[in-house]
Amino acid sequence: MSALAVKLGMALTLLAVAAGALALHAVGGTGKKAAFDGQPLPKLYSTAQVAHVDGPLRAAVARAHRETAAWLAQHPLRDDAAFAAWAQRAMGPPPAAAEQRRELAALHRLAARRDATGVAAATWLEQHGKKQVWKLYGHQYRDIAPKAAGKREKRTLKIALKIAGTLQATAKNRFARPSPYVTDPTVNALNQARFKGKTRLSYPSKHAVLSAAAVAVLRHYEPSREDEYRWMADQVDFSRLYAGGHYLSDLTAGAFLGTAIGDYSLHRAAA
Repeated sequence: MSALAVKLGMALTLLAVAAGALALHAVGGTGKKAAFDGQPLPKLYSTAQVAHVDGPLRAAVARAHRETAAWLAQHPLRDDAAFAAWAQRAMGPPPAAAEQRRELAALHRLAARRDATGVAAATWLEQHGKKQVWKLYGHQYRDIAPKAAGKREKRTLKIALKIAGTLQATAKNRFARPSPYVTDPTVNALNQARFKGKTRLSYPSKHAVLSAAAVAVLRHYEPSREDEYRWMADQVDFSRLYAGGHYLSDLTAGAFLGTAIGDYSLHRAAA
């Protein structure tokens, strides 16, 4: 077994144990509902499957770190409005029609290979992959971190996820790209029937924006777990392709925007 496979297996085991623990106990003892409502962690996607998204996502994340650092060097003071405008410009619009057709063909190929295990993973990740898994990771850090550092991490992650939700909604409406199953209903997206007759927009993916923002923050506090965080982001993002809900470019745009938001949130917290 390769070293990467061992690492991924360890990450999955850790998350499964932690998810099980939080399913039994309210988060932080506050009396809130358990993080995953008692739902067991399903078998997630293989390394070969998430390879569909890993390379493009890593490239988008690297570009975001690089370009955000350059922007922050020129704008050292907190300026949420200026950052929001820059980040959406830097993310850029959806690709042209020819590339969209290629992405749509890839979704059809994935849809033809769906099985019960993959559908279960997509369903779980859709429900819990936006925020809950990332809050779980943050909770794990606070269990072992000094109290002051834990408070900073919690506050920064909360800010990043809030900004991510706001900017994703703004960008989605700005670019107004119909979801792939709206453009081509034969994609047979998993949630297609639920959204029948409704206008659904997909660029950038909310799951991808939130995941990337969380990874950018969490890796700052626990750099030794960065590979684990990125693996989970791959799982979340691949599930959106598998379900037919997003194009690959929705995910890479989300990875760029979310990473930029995470880096800005860390800068904002330190200012």
